[in-house]
Amino acid sequence: MLPVLLALLAVTGVGAGGFVLVGNTSEANAECEGSVTVRLAAAAEIAPVLGEATRDLEADGFGAGGTCVDYDLEIAAPEQVAETLSDPEKAPDLWAPDLSVWLSQAALSGSTPVTVSQSLAKSPVVVVGRDATPPASWREVGMNTVAYLDPLTSSASTAALLSAFGEMSVTGATEAEMGAMMVPLAQRYGAQPDKPTTVQDVAKAADAGALGVMTEQQLVSIQDAGQARRLTATTPKSGTMVLDYPLAVMSDEESTLQAGRRLAEYLASADGAELLAVNGFRDPENTPLPSGGGLGKGKLEVLPTPGPDAVTGALRRWAVLTVPSRSLAVVDVSGSMDFKDAGRSRISLAIAAANGALKLFPDNSQIGLWAFSIDLGGRKRDHTSLLPIRGLGSVSRGASHREALAAALDELPQMTYGGTGLYDTSLAAIRAVRDDYRASAVNNVILLTDGENEDPGSLSLNELVSKIESERDPDRPVSVIAIGMGPDADAKALERIAEATDGRSYVARDPQDIAKVFIDAMLAR
Repeated sequence: MLPVLLALLAVTGVGAGGFVLVGNTSEANAECEGSVTVRLAAAAEIAPVLGEATRDLEADGFGAGGTCVDYDLEIAAPEQVAETLSDPEKAPDLWAPDLSVWLSQAALSGSTPVTVSQSLAKSPVVVVGRDATPPASWREVGMNTVAYLDPLTSSASTAALLSAFGEMSVTGATEAEMGAMMVPLAQRYGAQPDKPTTVQDVAKAADAGALGVMTEQQLVSIQDAGQARRLTATTPKSGTMVLDYPLAVMSDEESTLQAGRRLAEYLASADGAELLAVNGFRDPENTPLPSGGGLGKGKLEVLPTPGPDAVTGALRRWAVLTVPSRSLAVVDVSGSMDFKDAGRSRISLAIAAANGALKLFPDNSQIGLWAFSIDLGGRKRDHTSLLPIRGLGSVSRGASHREALAAALDELPQMTYGGTGLYDTSLAAIRAVRDDYRASAVNNVILLTDGENEDPGSLSLNELVSKIESERDPDRPVSVIAIGMGPDADAKALERIAEATDGRSYVARDPQDIAKVFIDAMLAR
């Protein structure tokens, strides 16, 4: 899944804990003498298959160089194995993850895996539900009520997320449209008090009316156990990704190489094919299940597995987006915001973009609103607070904070007047968010302006940046997402302000593009 997950795990806490041991013991027979233990780490779904296969090999007296081989099978999530690869004492001898992208990243830790099977088995990622009909795309799935395991720990969910981006060449979806799907999807996931932790949880939600995401093998397995019988599987018309379960040798021992090759040969045999099918897996050629279960016998459109960089970027973005937002939106209401572009005033374009952005966030997101122009808040005070930072779902005087924000935005055109008091307002906004910091959220200032600082009595840009940097508190980080709109926006100043807070700056020279810039800014928070 995540190519540089070792660093990400330290932030997210994913991958804590050890392997679950499913040990094997063999009885030496006349064909081999003594024993050598080969440690095999496998993804949970395929571990039962590998357990039975290795027991058969051991019972047959399989040996490497005349020495009997004992396979010591460990059920281990790929990210758990990734943590061990830099330590030969902890790393497995053989590794069977669920996605081949993991093997391409082993070199990052200094490992040199030898792939003995590109695919032991396959299982497509599916959408399940009560009488599920094929959605047009994974993007459509993401815009519905959908249950899934955390993409940081579930390769099925990772593949679904990556499929949404991989299908863009098929569906013609734009980056802005994909962002408009991903932001609320991640925010809704992060807001759930009881997130699904098992495939059975996902199936239960699907049975109650949601869509569910899992692999075909996972669905078949729980149905064979008498669960989720009312669920059917389908895939989006755009296609889907397939988990491919490779097998690699992680040790330079000749006995390990022989053990890996023999295991791959066994699973490629008739007995191995039957074992895979019984456990709900397709063969390496992706042949439909002989039982007719899962997706049935129909043709499957397969989306390609993206490169490691795409996987890294998608999951890093996901990890950030699932954290609740705590933002102070600071909107320029200087006189130039009345200027019209393509028949619409800049302030009306800004309001439309802000209202669109509001729809991306769940009720637990917290947003406040300021407006600014020179002396708007009184003499030598360039800003005024319209609404404090509160949860969008909170209610005051019979209206939700979301509704109050929408109403306040609609009043902004009545406030446009005067010059742009950019620098003093920026510093005041950063200080306000820091003073009311919440450690459980991403705290930021969303600064939107169409001009440059015009307040002659304000800080200079150098003085502003110096104050921002000197007042930074690593325990209370506040970043600025600076958005410039129109031909007069001071891109260099916005960039310096954002960089001083480890934030980002964006400029939409054509104000018609402001909605897309808002989406880009939210994705990069």
